[in-house]
Amino acid sequence: MKHTTILFISICLMQFCILTNITLLNGEWNGITMWVCTGIFIFSCAVFGSSRIDASKNT
Repeated sequence: MKHTTILFISICLMQFCILTNITLLNGEWNGITMWVCTGIFIFSCAVFGSSRIDASKNT
């Protein structure tokens, strides 16, 4: 799977978490939503860093 696809899916997951918290849960789980989004963000940063390392090795 391409790195850009993984990054796009992670952004969609973050937005879906926030939308679900606001619409279905009425903002009652803000802390858990922030924790999940932070975890997804850290994962995305690791994927981006990995892709940069791979790109520098290929050139």
